[in-house]
Amino acid sequence: MNGGFKMIGCSSFTMETKDKKHFLSRTMDFMMEMAEQVVFTPKNKTFAVSYNDAQEITSKHAFIGLGVIQDTDNAPVTFDGVNDAGVMGATLYFPRYASYHEKAEAGTVAVSPDKIISVILAQAESLAEIEELFTKQITIVNEASPSLKVVSPLHFIFSDASGASVIVEPQEDGVHIIKNSVGVMTNSPDYHWHETNLRNYLCVTPKQHDDVEFLGKTLTPFSQGSGTFGLPGDYTPVSRFVRTAFMKNNVEQAKDEIAGVSLAHHILESVSIPRGIVVTPDKTFDYTCYQAYMCAESRSYYYSTYGNQRIRCVRLTPELEKETDYREFKVNPQEDIEYQN
Repeated sequence: MNGGFKMIGCSSFTMETKDKKHFLSRTMDFMMEMAEQVVFTPKNKTFAVSYNDAQEITSKHAFIGLGVIQDTDNAPVTFDGVNDAGVMGATLYFPRYASYHEKAEAGTVAVSPDKIISVILAQAESLAEIEELFTKQITIVNEASPSLKVVSPLHFIFSDASGASVIVEPQEDGVHIIKNSVGVMTNSPDYHWHETNLRNYLCVTPKQHDDVEFLGKTLTPFSQGSGTFGLPGDYTPVSRFVRTAFMKNNVEQAKDEIAGVSLAHHILESVSIPRGIVVTPDKTFDYTCYQAYMCAESRSYYYSTYGNQRIRCVRLTPELEKETDYREFKVNPQEDIEYQN
């Protein structure tokens, strides 16, 4: 299924502020522009969830997130987002590991991989309901995206106002639902491999190393930051997972929502990919198209893009939730610089 698919990045993590605001943040790393509009999908909206099946669902919850409205079926494809119950989710690439069914299992609805986030945000009010959906109500089917012309190998991370997170990885032996994760996810290998690999970095610390007596000499670290010797700096999924987990574990906790957005932005900058640093076999660039920072309590979707680093926000306000059809909030791709003289 994944033969010939290009290796594509993405990093994500959950976070809690001192005043108990809960975030799910992510980078979207891809070889083409993905940040064109934030899409609002209203409650009670009926849309198709499979390209090859006539089944539809009707949304129980309104939600927002970066994505598109497909021309082929007038249905939302949401890359990440937050709903009116404070459930947040994101899809990340999972090449060489993701595996799907050829058709829906009896009593379930067939869902194409790229529509999973839209389905979950439309239907789920809690992480328990997300588990119920994946185990009893939906089947992820082996369908190609009409825009990409390939079957997207994906896995998913979800969180809510409890601060807990769930990682969902569809593999050959079934759908793995990981409920007690560290709240970090990147790309292949699978989540359990990444979590085990963290043990290789127990010596990495934010604290400065002490002077060392060595062959009659006192050796002093050159400068601050010596405790982070050994923290990997490359852009592979393995290294991005380690860096994100290290940052999440050691940063000073943000005091409130706005400080949380700023902190999430800084953490993701450590794994963001400039154009030209990661070159694919086809001589294209994988780069960080955008970063998103979602807050469960305020139902806010914050984002910044490669070409415009100003942090912008779309909120699920009472006025927006009254609307009955899709609404698109177009992304301004040009850098927004404040000139002060």
